[in-house]
Amino acid sequence: MALTYPHIDTGSKSSKKEGQAEALDDILGNRPEGFQEVFETGIEYQKFARALEKLKRHRKGTDSNIDILAILPEFHALCASRAEQFEHRKDSDAGYLAYGALDDFNLWQSETHTWFLLEILADAADRESQPIGKGPDASEWTDRDLIEHLQQTDNTFRHYRAVKYWLELVAPTFAPRIMTKTYMPQSSLRQPFSFANPPSSNKPEYQDPDATTRDKTKLSEINQRIEHDLLKAVWEYIRRGQIEIARNACVKAGEPWRAESISGGELYSVSLAFTDPEYDQQEGPIGNKTRSLWKGTCYALAKETSADQYERAIYGALCGDIPSVLPVCTSWEDHAWAQYNSLVESMIEARLSQFGRGGPSKILPLPTTRTTSAKDIFDGLANSDDHALRNGSVTRNASKDLFNVIQTSIILEETDQLLIKMVRDAKALDGSGTPLRSHMLRFMAHFVLLLRSRSPTVPKEEGDYFIKTYVDYLISKKLYDLAPLYASFLPVNLQVETCSSYLKTIDGPKKERQRHLTAIQQNDLDLHSILKATVDALLDQSKQELELIGDYKANMERSITAPITDQEKASIRALEWLSFDPPQYEECLHRSNYLTRKYLLQGRLNTALALYKSLPSDIAQHDLHEPTPISHEHLYYRELFNSRLLFEEWRDTMKTKPGAKAPGSKVLAWELDIKVRFELLLKELSWRPIDTWRKS
Repeated sequence: MALTYPHIDTGSKSSKKEGQAEALDDILGNRPEGFQEVFETGIEYQKFARALEKLKRHRKGTDSNIDILAILPEFHALCASRAEQFEHRKDSDAGYLAYGALDDFNLWQSETHTWFLLEILADAADRESQPIGKGPDASEWTDRDLIEHLQQTDNTFRHYRAVKYWLELVAPTFAPRIMTKTYMPQSSLRQPFSFANPPSSNKPEYQDPDATTRDKTKLSEINQRIEHDLLKAVWEYIRRGQIEIARNACVKAGEPWRAESISGGELYSVSLAFTDPEYDQQEGPIGNKTRSLWKGTCYALAKETSADQYERAIYGALCGDIPSVLPVCTSWEDHAWAQYNSLVESMIEARLSQFGRGGPSKILPLPTTRTTSAKDIFDGLANSDDHALRNGSVTRNASKDLFNVIQTSIILEETDQLLIKMVRDAKALDGSGTPLRSHMLRFMAHFVLLLRSRSPTVPKEEGDYFIKTYVDYLISKKLYDLAPLYASFLPVNLQVETCSSYLKTIDGPKKERQRHLTAIQQNDLDLHSILKATVDALLDQSKQELELIGDYKANMERSITAPITDQEKASIRALEWLSFDPPQYEECLHRSNYLTRKYLLQGRLNTALALYKSLPSDIAQHDLHEPTPISHEHLYYRELFNSRLLFEEWRDTMKTKPGAKAPGSKVLAWELDIKVRFELLLKELSWRPIDTWRKS
């Protein structure tokens, strides 16, 4: 199935493309300026990461993969809580902000439904088949036994039932209006001294429910309204799979006969008495042994064109008829439920018919479903002539539409195709300067992690795209403590790329920067490669300055303790990333020696000395017993700096020679000081033979 966004209208080529571009922008793009700052708190990112981190830590050291399914209930609860928060705001009269709250509410609610769908389908797929505890001869099983066996052995039926159950649970709440009709017996019409206003003679009010059909009369307007409201409430309950609540509503409204008329769908079985007296269940037959006959009656009522549309929908839903139900469907979910309800009922009927249980008759036929598969259902929804239905709801709601597409791909097990299409669309939008909307980006990153934990065949490049883009987004929001967690699910080269991209922007104190390395280590990332990439990227920024020779003579005449430039300070601080832990010392020495050589070529002894002082004092100590060329070079730089410092001190002392008229004692003291400094300088210069220096 080619996945398309259902809100895109058909028509001329130009209008279709314009509509598609607008829809994709709404779905994938960021909100108008101002919404991001008002509604995005970052709390959700922390909470999602906390659940994932907890699971990862719990599974650490085991051979099993991290199954994200284990934390879907937490994702579901988090989204439901956020949706509830925005539901209180969406009715606000705050204009612009109210629109944003409604938009956020739709996003969070749709995401809640999607995580819930994944939970339900995974549970249905993973459920092990259990014996029904009956004899081997299926012909002796009750109707309920046959359907229970079908549920356990037929994956398609179990899948259809799970989707139908999900569609029932995600239906929005409603406030039913249930009242009791006001009836006036015929005898009261003949009471001569009645002070009440009797109903009109052409509109009698009978307690006989068949009176309106038999006598071809109508109820009073108020009773018509009461009956319509009751029928709508019963339909809404049945749409949500709440048959028992629908029955109670009928009884409450004073129509127990209607309660019985909708109760014939229970499968026939023979119950065993519970040993626990609390349940007080009697042993014996339960359910409807002539269920097909009852369904045929429901079908006949559903086709009654003179009946209220909700009454037709009630009986159409009970028997699995689609045409009588669709007129009262107002959303994508309603239409999908009507189709799935019909599929489930047709499979139940087919199973019972295999064993001669019921079936259609010439007098009372059963509905024949025109839908043969789930794919047919969603193809029909996506290609419907109803513009509102293609949009996913009565009103245009782009975010809800995209989640409907995602839910469809999950149900049809076409998530691979979905990922490929969404990456292509997201890249196109990103190229036009409209990045993927942060809410959808977060969802897609976790969705990819779930898919990967359940199947090894998820498209790798497309999955990495969503995870890396989410990591990049976290970095852009300075959520550096979360980025390594998600980067750990990427290939090593992308781990290095993403983590080094934010480390090179951190320029705080050394202790603060070291804290950022802890999160990288805790998530088992390649810290060595990340730090190398970070330092090299920072050094590349000063590469042009390092290649300049400059005024060597003027630089050499400058004091070794003279101030250094900001660019030089930045290069020196870059090396600190490799100076936190001894395992990084060798890489640090490589780069510090390189920088020192560059500075010496420029005559920047002062910068080279500042670099040397910034390094850990023990950076070459581990090589003292078996020194390497790298450590040799570093140690010789130390002697060079010591010699230059002694030379500058001797030179400065030479400039303080007392004049001819100075006291002899002062001249003697100066000569002694010069001699001592000169001997120290000679000793420092002669501690290593020059050929050893050259050889190193």
